[in-house]
Amino acid sequence: MEYLLLQKVVAELSDRICPSKVAKVYQPDADMVILRLWNGRETLRLLLSAEPGRSRIHLSDQDFLNPQRPPRFCQLLRARLARIEAITLVDNDRIVFVEGSGGAGPCRLIVELIGGSSNLILCGPEGMIIDALRRSPAAGSGRAIMAGQPYQLPPERRQDRDKAGNIEVELEAGQSFNQYAAKCYGGTGDSDGGKVRQDIHEQLLKTVQRQRKKLEKRLQNIRADFAKQQNPDSYKIRGELLLANLYRLKRGMDQVVLEDYYHDPPQSITVTLDPKLDPQSNAEGYFRTYKKLRRGFEHTRRRLEETETELSWLGDLEYQLKESVSKSDIEDLAQELKDVGLFRESGNLHARRTTVASVPRQLASPGGFDIRWGRNNRQNDEVSTRILKKGDLWFHAHNIPGAHVVLKAGEKNVPVPEADLLYAASLAAGYSKARNDSKVEVMMAEAGQVRKPPGARPGQVLVKHFKTLLVEPLRVD
Repeated sequence: MEYLLLQKVVAELSDRICPSKVAKVYQPDADMVILRLWNGRETLRLLLSAEPGRSRIHLSDQDFLNPQRPPRFCQLLRARLARIEAITLVDNDRIVFVEGSGGAGPCRLIVELIGGSSNLILCGPEGMIIDALRRSPAAGSGRAIMAGQPYQLPPERRQDRDKAGNIEVELEAGQSFNQYAAKCYGGTGDSDGGKVRQDIHEQLLKTVQRQRKKLEKRLQNIRADFAKQQNPDSYKIRGELLLANLYRLKRGMDQVVLEDYYHDPPQSITVTLDPKLDPQSNAEGYFRTYKKLRRGFEHTRRRLEETETELSWLGDLEYQLKESVSKSDIEDLAQELKDVGLFRESGNLHARRTTVASVPRQLASPGGFDIRWGRNNRQNDEVSTRILKKGDLWFHAHNIPGAHVVLKAGEKNVPVPEADLLYAASLAAGYSKARNDSKVEVMMAEAGQVRKPPGARPGQVLVKHFKTLLVEPLRVD
């Protein structure tokens, strides 16, 4: 973080967060801590990042996913930091002192934003280190960042103040320096080793898009193989015709015209021969080709179906990721990708999280019928396998990624008015990839026509019989 911008940000923070109560401490990332603050007027989130190359401090509106079990340093801050009294820029360098207090008395959170050595350090009232985000024993400089050691400022480093003073910060109308910093540093960037750090939502979306691109290329190759493997029986017929006419064949012939008695009426067919082989070997060659194509045909057909099904599932995931706004929905999608081995995060910070459980959405139709729909594949599974009962109606945008919608008609055991059917269908259209279209074709099926095949991906069902309704998309967000 540039020194001049840091000066402006810290000055703003001093006015807005001092004093304030620390309502919660989070550590969504190995290098990042979020302090949720209450200053008596509003709730604010202070972001402290020691990420090498992108270390920073500023207020943030961004929503982060948090691990179920808080990491060590996060637990320490929760225990020791209850209030923030003051915040200052120290030693004419990119070092910030956050003066605080807690149940154990005064403390100081030191935010060192010094490139690859950035760190967050909590000290007691006597300047002794309680603990740090990154511990390090004494190196050549003799400076140790370890519990029980006295805190020492980093060795004085050469600062190009003239260059820093010439940095131009152009704020938009009504924009604060904290908002400017969040905009500049809030995206993705490179951490140690050039590894890209991304918000988990973006990681998931890129994972799905990368896998889709890979499968689309595979699908092209499979379709090309499938085209070559059509009509393997023609090779079997040629082999049988050669066997029936061996007496007419001689080694050295490159083709022969035979009567194809498999047609009615029979017709002439030209059969290509290998002049190096005898007639019997030519016939056997056709039989071998037939068996090979037959085996390949079945294998390729199976691969074609599996790949198309996988692409459909990934299309659903991509749509759901672009639609998802709640943490719990994103967690469901992350877990789904992890379960099939497509997603692995660096470290274990996001391995397990605690949030409000994600549940299907629910409202009443104009006629008072209960309607449920899913926001992700797990919820769609719940809607289509647990909530859908005899007498209910199921809706889904036809051949388009979207929500599974159920209208609970079985409980009332009365005919469903057309207005309610169209309302449920409009919701299915509105919560689909075609939500911006003027008209969308929506499937409507009875409960008994919808089933989940064994081993199918989450959110995937088979619909035996259905009819379609053409409706305008409707959303109730």
